[in-house]
Amino acid sequence: AKSPAESEGAAKPEGQTEATEAKERPQRRQGNSGQGRPRRRRRRRGRRRRKPRGQSQHHYSEEELKAQLPDDPEQLEAESRPLGILEVLGSGSGFVRRRESGYTPGNDDIYVGSRIIQRFGLRTGDELVGIVGRSARPGKSPPLAHLARVNDHPAEEATRRPDFQQLSAVHPDDQLVLECGREFLGQPEYTNRVIDLICPMGKGQRAMIVAPAKAGKTMVLQAVAEGIVKNNPECHLLILLVDERPEEVTEMEQCGFGEVIASTFDRPAERHCQVAEITLERARRRVEQGEDVVIILDSITRMARAYNSVKSGSGRTLSGGLDSNSLEKPKRFLGSARKIAPTQGGGSLTIIATALVDTGSRMDQVIFEEFKGTGNSELVLSRELADRRIYPAIDIPASATRKEELLLDADALWLSHAMRRQLSGSGSADGMQELLGAMRKTSSNRDLIDWARNQ
Repeated sequence: AKSPAESEGAAKPEGQTEATEAKERPQRRQGNSGQGRPRRRRRRRGRRRRKPRGQSQHHYSEEELKAQLPDDPEQLEAESRPLGILEVLGSGSGFVRRRESGYTPGNDDIYVGSRIIQRFGLRTGDELVGIVGRSARPGKSPPLAHLARVNDHPAEEATRRPDFQQLSAVHPDDQLVLECGREFLGQPEYTNRVIDLICPMGKGQRAMIVAPAKAGKTMVLQAVAEGIVKNNPECHLLILLVDERPEEVTEMEQCGFGEVIASTFDRPAERHCQVAEITLERARRRVEQGEDVVIILDSITRMARAYNSVKSGSGRTLSGGLDSNSLEKPKRFLGSARKIAPTQGGGSLTIIATALVDTGSRMDQVIFEEFKGTGNSELVLSRELADRRIYPAIDIPASATRKEELLLDADALWLSHAMRRQLSGSGSADGMQELLGAMRKTSSNRDLIDWARNQ
C-alpha cells in the first residue's frame, strides 16, 4: 500500500515543480500601484444623505458680504429690517426662521455664518434685525450680510449679556393684576377677579391650570391673556398651542392678545417639539436682557406626549407607556419659569401651562402626577361646575398660590382668607355661586374689600 504522500506525488504530471504550479494559480487583484487589474471601489451602503432644500451652506467671505452693503452708515440703518428668530445648528452656523412658517425650516431661510455667530455671541432664540445679501447661486440660502440689532438692542451689546442658567431665581413678589373689566356676551365676566383673589399670579410664576375636558379651559386662557395685555403692557406675551385643533388656533389669533405660536394636531410630533424649544429659547433670550416674558402653554400634557413619541427608548417604561426620559425637556420647559434677582438685572419668565386630567388615558394621569408639585401656583377647574353652567368653573378649595403674601396687600390677603374660611363648609358649586353673588354687587375687587369690611 502507498502512503498518502506517495499517492499525491504520483498524481502530479511529470516534470511539474512548485514554481510552475504557482505560476498557474490565478493572480490576486492588486491595487493601482501593482501589477494586474485595479481594485474595484466598494459601493457605499445606503444612499448619501442629501441636505434639504434651503439649508445648503456656503461659506461667504467678509469681502463678499461687504461688497453687497452700502458705504453710508445711515443707509445701513435705514435698510435694516426684522428678519426672524435664529436657530444655531451643531456645526456652528445657523439659519433665521420666519414667523410665517411657524419658525420651522423653510426654503427661504437666511443663512448666518459661524463667524457672525461667534463675533456677536448669538444664541438660539435671538431675534435679528439686519440686511440680507444675495445668494451665491440659485438653490443656496441668502446670507446675512449685516447685523444691526439683536432682541431690539444694538448688536454689540449681545456679547455682554449673562447666561440664563447662571441667573439666580427668587420668589415672585410683583403681582400680575388680571382684573380688567372683561365682558362676555355683553355681561360682566368675573374670571380674572376670582383668580386675583383666590390664586394670584406674579411675574416669574410657574402656574398650572388643571383642567378636565369641557371645563372652560379656553375661556380661562383667553381671560388671562386679556388681563396681561391690558394691565401689564411691559410684558411680552407668547401663546404656545401644541397639538391643538386648528379652529382653536384661529380663535386665539382673532382675540389679538400677544403672539400666537401653534403646531396643530395634524403636524408630526417632531414639529411640536421644535416649535416648543425655539419658543422657550426666544423667551430666555429676552429674560437675559432684563425683560418680562409670559408664556401661556396649552398644554404641557400634549407636549410631553410629543416628546415621548420622538424620544429614543431608554429601556424603562412607566405606567401608561410613558418613557422615563421623555419628561426631561418638558420639565426643563416648565422649570425655566422664574423671577430673576434684582441684583442680576431683574427680568422674569412667567409660564402658565394647562394640564389635562380625567381624559381616560393612563399616560395623561402619569404626566400630571409627574408635574404636580413642580409649580408654585395651581388653578383647578371643576367639571361639576361646568356641567351646571357655573363659570368660571374654579374649584376654590383646591386652588392656591405659594407665598401669596408676597403678591397680595394686607386688605386683599384678609379678604382671600375670609372667603376661604366662609366657603370651606359649603360645596364648590355653592361656594362659587356665593362668591359670584358678592362680586355682582361691586365693580372691582377693591370695592369688594370695602363691602366685605362693612358686613
